Amino acid sequence: MEEAKVEAFEKTYEVTRRLFSGSDLKSTLSAIVAVTVDLIGADYASVVLFDDEGQVLEEFENLSNLKPLSKRMRSDGITQRIISTMKPVFVPDVLEHKDTNPALKESGIRSYVGMPLVSNGRAQAVLYVYSTKSNAFDRHHKMLTVMARFAELALRNADLVQEMKTLAIRDGLTGLYNYRYFYERLDKEAERVRESGSPLSVVFMDLDNFKFINDTYGHLCGDVALKHFARTCQRLVRSTDVVARTGGDEIVMILPSTTGEEARCAVRRIRDALAASPICLSESGEPQQPMTLTMSAGVASYPEDSKDVRELVKIADQRLLEEKRIRRGSIHSRRFCNRSERHRTAHSM
Repeated sequence: MEEAKVEAFEKTYEVTRRLFSGSDLKSTLSAIVAVTVDLIGADYASVVLFDDEGQVLEEFENLSNLKPLSKRMRSDGITQRIISTMKPVFVPDVLEHKDTNPALKESGIRSYVGMPLVSNGRAQAVLYVYSTKSNAFDRHHKMLTVMARFAELALRNADLVQEMKTLAIRDGLTGLYNYRYFYERLDKEAERVRESGSPLSVVFMDLDNFKFINDTYGHLCGDVALKHFARTCQRLVRSTDVVARTGGDEIVMILPSTTGEEARCAVRRIRDALAASPICLSESGEPQQPMTLTMSAGVASYPEDSKDVRELVKIADQRLLEEKRIRRGSIHSRRFCNRSERHRTAHSM
């Protein structure tokens, strides 16, 4: 009796170790399939993961003679039924089961079970086990239920690991990449350009009059302005570009395979988008006149400005400061001219 208990604990430990040893979602799905096949004695297994909109997010299976599960799913098929009802489906003999996908019957599968993997009140995934024999899982209903619970925990753990990884490289306020990740990517891009010789641009940007916004409307409104700025930048770049917040209202971009002129065009697109989308800021919560955000920017490019990629950061930062001085001088000059004009007008009257 004691030996049986020890053996059961050892088996539980081994299942847990294999399911929770994955470093990412794909490896976790692979472990779920492998452990299920070994534990249940199935010939094959599949697991397909869905996002909140019901679209396939990831999948893994060891069936090699069929097109992927996501490609053979039908809108009125078994998988959709499991998702909508969150109840398992047991099929002891596919030849007598009219709803089974014909492709599955033709592959030699004779029995299977589909188990919902539930998280936060919805079927997050569906786990299938298959056998080439009829009635293969008649005595495994309880074991499959336990296996599904283990798989649910493994997927939640994979989600938490991914969230932790995201938090480590993302800015909490804007969702942009953080200072640390920016420099990690910059070093990787430095290696790439040394090998390929392709251009690379770095852009430093910050909002004009950000201190005025914080002092006038409050820091919560300043956060609103900063998030609007960040979303605008993120929306207008490519998936290969890196947009990061390095502190305060400063946003920096790494633009691979981008010349200086192309980078300046990207800056103009961001400026135009900010001009076209004013935001309302109000400390009291009362509606205010929409404010149009403006920004200053500095651009530096490889190889035209420097062949040292790290040096591009300093050059772009210096050019940002130069542009801010010019813009402040321009604003001051306009204000002085306006005051002088009002003085002349009043004197002539």
